[in-house]
Order: sequence, then C-alpha cells, then structure tokens
Amino acid sequence: ESCFPIVGPGTVLPMPRVVLALLAFAAALERPLGVDGVVPARGYVARRPALPAWQLQRRRGSSSPLLCAAGPAAQSKTSAARRPRLLLGALVLIYVSNQWCRALPASLVRFGSGGSAHEFMNVALELDEVQYGLLSSYAFTALYSVASLAAGAACDIFARAPVLVAASALWSGAAALQGCASSYPQLLASRAVLGVSQAFCSPAAYPLIGEAFSKDSRGRANAVYSSGLYIGYALASLSALANRRIGWGGVSLP
Repeated sequence: ESCFPIVGPGTVLPMPRVVLALLAFAAALERPLGVDGVVPARGYVARRPALPAWQLQRRRGSSSPLLCAAGPAAQSKTSAARRPRLLLGALVLIYVSNQWCRALPASLVRFGSGGSAHEFMNVALELDEVQYGLLSSYAFTALYSVASLAAGAACDIFARAPVLVAASALWSGAAALQGCASSYPQLLASRAVLGVSQAFCSPAAYPLIGEAFSKDSRGRANAVYSSGLYIGYALASLSALANRRIGWGGVSLP
C-alpha cells in the first residue's frame, strides 16, 4: 500500500513546505547580498551577475534617457535595498517550514476513545502515551540540543547558505519518512533525523541576516525571522483540519 495520498475529486494536497521555502531561498541568492552592496566573505554562492537593466536598455538603444542616465549608481542602490528583504523573506519561509514539521505530530495523535487509523498516527501505528512521549522528547529534543552545538561550529567553518539548503533537504526527507512510516521504529528514526537536521537552521540563518542588514535594522530583521516559529506552530495546529481528507500520512508530507 502506498504511503502517499490518492488524488481524487475534492482532494486537498499538502502544501509543499520545504520546496517553496527552498525556491524562495534560491531566488533570494540569485545575486550576492550584503550591506551597501558589499559581498560578504562567506555564506553565499558566488554567481555571475546578470546585466543590470540600465545596461540592457543602453545596448538595445533605449529611448528613455532617464534610465540610461541613472547608470549603475541608481540601479545598485535599488537592488541593494531589495535583496536583503528577499533574503529575509526566504529565511522566514524556511523557518516556518522548520517549525511546522517540528510541531506537526501533536496534531496527528488522539488518545482515548474515538479516532481512526486514517486520521491519527497513534491509532494507525498502535502507539501508547509512553511511546509518544519518547517520540517527542528524547527522539527529537535531546538530539536537537546536542546537534545544535555541532551546527554552530559547522556554520562558522562552512558557507552558511549551502549548509541551510542541505539541512532543509534533509528534514524534508525526514518528514516524508514520517508520513510513510509503517512502524514505530521508522517513526522514531524519522524524528531523530528531523531533530538533527533542523538544529542547523537558526545557526545558519542568523549570521546570514547579520551580513545582509546594517546594525540599525538588524534587530527588526531578527524579530521578523523569529516570527516564523509561531507561524509554523499555528500552521501545524491548523493541519489537523486536513487529517480527515488526506490522512495523517498526507499531512506529514513536506
């Protein structure tokens, strides 16, 4: 039996959380970011920049003297103001995805009377309260705490953007494994991988924000990023509304 939901009339497909977040992050890194147009020392993938609009218009013989006269100064000032915001938006999406996947199991269980195997994973996998407690504590939180120490060191050594992309892909696979789990050991393994990979999110994100924003706006940027935690938890709670339609396995898919 397939672990993926069957698409039929009226089926609500799960939102591709990690896919959207990674696409947004890739778009934000289309060109190097930095305060006042300065490319940071690490954390970004160097790419050959596309020609700015004023050069394209000049090559095509634009009839707009204002655009050509503006030159690179106006163009760089506009793009420098826009790119940190794109980066911040992408990081918020990634953090929302992170917390959404992290908090989701609480909305996929119901102990006591009632509940079907289609809607709740504890009914489908015959989990008791002790097993669920282990799933949400040692299998995730303990590994998350230990992995956070290694994540901080890794983000000081390696480029942070690739680290964040790799971690996002890893917890995406762990979330998919959770949706496909047919036994408690598989579910336990998926949560363990989720805990280790998600520990790399914030240690990579905060330095990226620090490099992209000046000290005058860095506090606001950090506050906006932190809001992703509460948005993710809220969306995880709302995901319970889709349990009846697509099942707990479908809701777990990233």
